[in-house]
Amino acid sequence: MRGVRLAVALVGADCLSAGSGNALLTRLSPYFPGLPLMLVSDAADIRRAHATFATDALLAELDLSGVQMGEIDLALPPLDDSEPPF
Repeated sequence: MRGVRLAVALVGADCLSAGSGNALLTRLSPYFPGLPLMLVSDAADIRRAHATFATDALLAELDLSGVQMGEIDLALPPLDDSEPPF
């Protein structure tokens, strides 16, 4: 996708409104420090997104088959990588 690096969170369409979408972006941002974060709902009928930036151009070119997937448990804190492991 043109060398753009960002975090994409696959969410339900109910998470894309301004209120719940912004709250979820705030909760997820510590898990992806330094990366722009975009919420994407990939429903069968239409793909939609929410972010703090314009998503239309990125969403049009987003190929989810090439995305590296993982799960996040929001009940667990993000890893603290500020200190080296040695």
